[in-house]
Amino acid sequence: MSRYNVWFAVVMGACCNNGGVIAASGYTPRDFYTHRENLAGFGFFTERQVENARNISLSDTEEVYEKHSLQGIESTNYSDPWFPQRLLGIANAPLVLFYKGEIELLNSRRTVGIIGSRRCNGEGEKACRIIAADVAAMGGVVISGLAQGIDTISHKACVEAGGKTVAFTGVPMDEYFPRANADFQHRLEEEHLVVSEYHSGYRYYSANFIQRNRLIAAAADAVCVVQAKNKSGSLATVNRAIEYDKPVFTVPGSIFSPAYRGSNGLLIKGLAMAVADGKTIMEYLGATDVPQITEETVSVVDYDLSDSAKTVLDALDGAMFSAQLAKACGLPAGVVKASLTELEMYSLIEKTASGEYIRLK
Repeated sequence: MSRYNVWFAVVMGACCNNGGVIAASGYTPRDFYTHRENLAGFGFFTERQVENARNISLSDTEEVYEKHSLQGIESTNYSDPWFPQRLLGIANAPLVLFYKGEIELLNSRRTVGIIGSRRCNGEGEKACRIIAADVAAMGGVVISGLAQGIDTISHKACVEAGGKTVAFTGVPMDEYFPRANADFQHRLEEEHLVVSEYHSGYRYYSANFIQRNRLIAAAADAVCVVQAKNKSGSLATVNRAIEYDKPVFTVPGSIFSPAYRGSNGLLIKGLAMAVADGKTIMEYLGATDVPQITEETVSVVDYDLSDSAKTVLDALDGAMFSAQLAKACGLPAGVVKASLTELEMYSLIEKTASGEYIRLK
């Protein structure tokens, strides 16, 4: 952890429009501190940055530095040889990153950003698991934002598949969003990588998350939208990915579902390629070690199912709540619930985090 990194992060702020110019200048944060009384002479700092540098010294940021040190939060700046190179090619390049874990993961050969709704349905959850697991199985790194919904599901599916994942958070490293992810975030910090552009005590703005999205887009070799409504933060990430000339993929959904209107809109406008698994994305990125998966044709005859369980399984189309199934089957709610339990025992279906049921076979 460098005191100059902390000072520079406090002075510059996050998502600087002149970040790319500063990063390409050849000067380090320590160099700028040495000349902090006359930053205006460099010709590429804003008036506010010049004023901050003049008025803020290392001692003024010592409290933040000590807090980071006590919590084991590391830092890297744009001039370090291990700084993620993918992030340096954008206009508002990050100047300092705070992190815990393996920073070298951001220089991995194939990285896939997986984004989508914070309130995904069961279909979205299942699709996300498949895509993230495929990327992990083929040696890719999953990148997302550790928010609820698709972000967290993609991180967890990757970890469960034995892969590596990177989480860009929209809050400082000593905070959690959502708080329910605190334990999982600690695990990622120990075994994977968690990164933030924000130093401890950085003031909260909702714009922090939009700013964070540009880092996901820049760090990924390809971006996949699993499920997005018309007005979705995921589409802001897509816009950045397109700006950075990154390929965009999306999972198509029902034209009648609001949950897919943003995703389907990308396909209609020709801004994204349709995808149903992660293998397609990895092959597009040049991966050749495609796992051979043999699809099994499973018949209900292979299981000793009750007639009601067979009826429920036949009626299960996509992701459905038990009440929807009861209506589709014409069976009493109690019978449907018992049938769902039976089908779960045979691992033919699964209940998602959103409470819907999906077929596994």
